[in-house]
Amino acid sequence: MALRIVVDRLRCIGAGNCVDAAPEVFQLDEKDVSIVVNPVGVPPDTIVTAAENCPVDAIKIIDEQAGQQLYP
Repeated sequence: MALRIVVDRLRCIGAGNCVDAAPEVFQLDEKDVSIVVNPVGVPPDTIVTAAENCPVDAIKIIDEQAGQQLYP
């Protein structure tokens, strides 16, 4: 499954929950805003869980093959 991960950098508050859930995929940059460093670093369900853990829903997950938004 090919996922597109979109982080709304204006909405992100740098809580780091995504990094805690999937550090292979997400990191906080120098401004403490989430960035995607490896979109295939973990299984898709782990990426969705990381997005669900965001307290401000700043992460959107899209299944590119199906053209369907998985989260939110």
